[in-house]
Amino acid sequence: MGKKTVLILTFISYAQMHAARTLWSYMQKYLTIEDYNKNKMGQAYLTFLLTYGIGMNTIGPMCCKNSLKHSIGISCMAVGMLFAILGILQEFQLLTFPLVIILMAINGLIQSACYPACVNVLGNWFKNHKVGLMMGLWSGCVNAGDIYGLIIGDVVIQRLEMPVYWGFYFMSGCLIVASVATLSFLQSEPRNQIQGINESESAPLILKQKNKNLNILSAWLVPGVAIYAVGYACLKGTFYGFLDWLPFYFQQKGEKLENHSSYISQMFDVGCYVGGIFLGYLGDKYKRRACYFVPSLLLAMCSMLVIRFCLDLIVWPYYLCILAIGIFQGGPYNNISGVISIELTKQFENDKAAISTVSSLIESTGTLTAAMFQVIIPRIGDEHLFTFLCLITLLAELVCCVLLFREIKTKKRSK
Repeated sequence: MGKKTVLILTFISYAQMHAARTLWSYMQKYLTIEDYNKNKMGQAYLTFLLTYGIGMNTIGPMCCKNSLKHSIGISCMAVGMLFAILGILQEFQLLTFPLVIILMAINGLIQSACYPACVNVLGNWFKNHKVGLMMGLWSGCVNAGDIYGLIIGDVVIQRLEMPVYWGFYFMSGCLIVASVATLSFLQSEPRNQIQGINESESAPLILKQKNKNLNILSAWLVPGVAIYAVGYACLKGTFYGFLDWLPFYFQQKGEKLENHSSYISQMFDVGCYVGGIFLGYLGDKYKRRACYFVPSLLLAMCSMLVIRFCLDLIVWPYYLCILAIGIFQGGPYNNISGVISIELTKQFENDKAAISTVSSLIESTGTLTAAMFQVIIPRIGDEHLFTFLCLITLLAELVCCVLLFREIKTKKRSK
């Protein structure tokens, strides 16, 4: 098995997970549930993100100490079956709000096994191979999945005018196919992998830990992990703020923007993919990362303020501004979620689960923050969405400034 096959299989698997989340977000407003309003939608988002974050700290690291391939494959299979159940309940008018909460809780726990396993597999195969560029390419699976999920929802509901449950059935089939492909063809690590470590200039200057295994608590003490987790929490909260609530923002702007809402929202994911690849490439080439995060987030905030205070009902400027936000916010977001997890754990050469442990910690911190935002955003009103997300991005900017100062000091010491 080659690296390209590993990259493709893990890309498809996690893209399907995100497509399922985005499809659910899109389909919610069409469900035949009595009094299923925005507050209840927010509670469903909250339930999923809370259990996903909790699972990241428990189920994710536990699964990754066993078979990585089975963690990914079984997770995709289980989510596929859950979406089939959603489709059946919707088709026969049996879906209720309590059932939605239960299914979203189960969904979050199941999905928490997939991401850390994928990052661990990629760390095994690409640890010394332009990790920034590679993870920039791979992290696009999140954005590809989001776009794919929106397209499915739009085609099923708007274009073909089919019942909602067909969207759930289609997603179920895609997830099961991805699961079968993963279980059949994925190899968790190279057969000839040598147990060793090569220090990278971009990795933190810390001592090797040859005999110490990480757990979710001791991972907080690894230099750099806590500060990156806080920064990622702000970015993750902003990411899900756009993912889940941007369509509602455009709906209250009038019919003209509402008709373009799903396509404008897709520009955010396109921008995230471009930004992730670009900043990953720059980080690999110049052995620096935080120095690119700071100006990138500043430009993202400027784009948010333009939308909040300068734009009216003309459609095309929204496409450009949302694309710009995706590029400048998605670069730091995609890099911290994958690249940093691999680089921070290069010192733990004998702990195969170190990458998944650190990535689980960073991801869970971000997810729990995003869950909190699902309660806040419906209460502040759609018109204040960009103001709120701009303030959260400012917090991420301040954290990245701290990382920038540390990076400068590290470079001076290395000289």
